[in-house]
Amino acid sequence: MLKLSAAAFAAATVLMLAGCGKKETPEEPAIPTINNSMRQVMQPGADIIWGMMDKAYNDVGDGLVSAKLSEDDWSKIGASARAMKDRAQLLMDNADHLTVAAANEPIMGANAVGIKGKIGKEWEAKSAEQIHALIAADPKHFAERAKILVDAADAMARSASTRDVALLYKVGSNLDEVCDGCHQPFWGTDEPPAFPKK
Repeated sequence: MLKLSAAAFAAATVLMLAGCGKKETPEEPAIPTINNSMRQVMQPGADIIWGMMDKAYNDVGDGLVSAKLSEDDWSKIGASARAMKDRAQLLMDNADHLTVAAANEPIMGANAVGIKGKIGKEWEAKSAEQIHALIAADPKHFAERAKILVDAADAMARSASTRDVALLYKVGSNLDEVCDGCHQPFWGTDEPPAFPKK
């Protein structure tokens, strides 16, 4: 019994020390920044899904034709949707302690902060600090909006698994509105991310 206790104590000590060695840094947060999530997962994933949908529209444009999508197309749709779902779930589960952007990380609409919006004040671009304040003031609302994206991405992943073009069309056609539902109250702009010039 004593040997087991000593072994358990040693194992626990090793695990604790291993945990101490990995420290969170501003460059590598434990949870990806919201901006990173948008630029690296959500926007590319949505673009892939919309690209696949574009090639599958019927002649009228009010539905998709399954025969126009290859197995590789469905695989890309499924992988993109699952990645979006996983990241949206992570943001939802951590809504009360997220980082908007790392230091010196350009954010979507950064070039438009302080410029009067053309379509209304609620759409004017915000700085990372302003976005953080809005989310911190209502993390429950942010989590609710993230949950809507989780559900939409899950539906698109299911559509890829079952080759259900009707479900893909229904959810994929509304994806921009799902995204806007979070951009509008928190981010303030629907412009593409501002990438640094090389």
